[in-house]
Amino acid sequence: MPEKIDFELGLVLYCIARVCLSSEIGNHIFSKYQSRLQAPATSSSTIPMSKILKMPREVTRHWVEDEVDLIKAASREDLVFDFELTKKIDTAGVSFIHLINETCRQARRSFIIRNISRSLHELVLSWRSEKKQAQEAKPKKAPFLAGLGDSMLAFKDAMTIALSMLTEMLYWSTFGLLKKRDFRRGIFGEQMYLLGYQATGIVCLLSFLVGVVLALQTAMFLEDFGAGIFLAQGIGWTMIREFGPLMTAIILAGRTGSATTAEIATMGVGEELDALQTMGINPIQFVIVPKLIAITITMPILAMIASFTGILGGFAISLFYLEISSSLYWTELIKYIHFKDVFAGFIKSIAFAWLIIWVGSYYGFKVKGGAEEVGRETTACVVSAIFVIILADSVFSFIFL
Repeated sequence: MPEKIDFELGLVLYCIARVCLSSEIGNHIFSKYQSRLQAPATSSSTIPMSKILKMPREVTRHWVEDEVDLIKAASREDLVFDFELTKKIDTAGVSFIHLINETCRQARRSFIIRNISRSLHELVLSWRSEKKQAQEAKPKKAPFLAGLGDSMLAFKDAMTIALSMLTEMLYWSTFGLLKKRDFRRGIFGEQMYLLGYQATGIVCLLSFLVGVVLALQTAMFLEDFGAGIFLAQGIGWTMIREFGPLMTAIILAGRTGSATTAEIATMGVGEELDALQTMGINPIQFVIVPKLIAITITMPILAMIASFTGILGGFAISLFYLEISSSLYWTELIKYIHFKDVFAGFIKSIAFAWLIIWVGSYYGFKVKGGAEEVGRETTACVVSAIFVIILADSVFSFIFL
């Protein structure tokens, strides 16, 4: 009502000034009320006003439950929260304030907080929604060159640790044995039984099947040229130099490598490795050295068994598919197999054995978390061991030409 009277009074004064007084006085009065003359005539009830809400002494969950309707009001009108009397705000109250703020922002309404204490203000600002937390926790994508540099530095650190572990393994399995022997009696026989004897069955079966498949595919090609007699030397040379050691290494990588990683990782999670160091026992010599010596002895034997069973698979194909006599098959095999071929397979098997234990030990000692990380590192061990074995086999192929 006072605004309406003031507006009408301005119009009256303007008219009097224009008619009775000079035009400058009328223009002065007109400029004062120009904004109201340009606005459409509306009732005072339709003019948007901010809703001021006096906040209680404690803004808690119970207050939030009673004031849920404010969320709808935030989308229709401006809100002002007065925290002059407020002394305490819990997490429900802070979340509610941010929800009101977000609702006002989406509706293009203003939301004002006033008379709030410094401690409560910091509490309100410290709140983050789950969406914002996920966005903040999400790592920013680094530039390509920066990511490449970080990867190279991480690889350098990993190789430094791995080479240090390999050096320590070789030392404690050779010269270190002359100083002290931190392992129990009979551990070598136990490890040879676990790593070698128990793997004999699966190694023989898979090697025989590989020999059968390889011989069959080769025989189909040789038979077209009438050169089936060369199957014996081809299968013998391939199994002794390549597939015998390689298949054995791949099988033991999945069997022995994963078992080594899981055993060491479990001991690390259970703080058994720390207990060994507390007692003055070197974990490398106590856990790794027996496995390294045992697999060094059993791996060449398993590789020779795998080569022989693969040759037997080729013999079965030559006997039943190519109809080559057994005496002719073995004569041709012995004629073309030399000592250097056996020696190449022997060196490969020992190198593969060391790689399996090395990779398994590296990933085992790398574990610092719980059961989830044990499983993750065990899987990584198998993949890495197979990759390293095939890479080493490629290198040996150029050495033993």
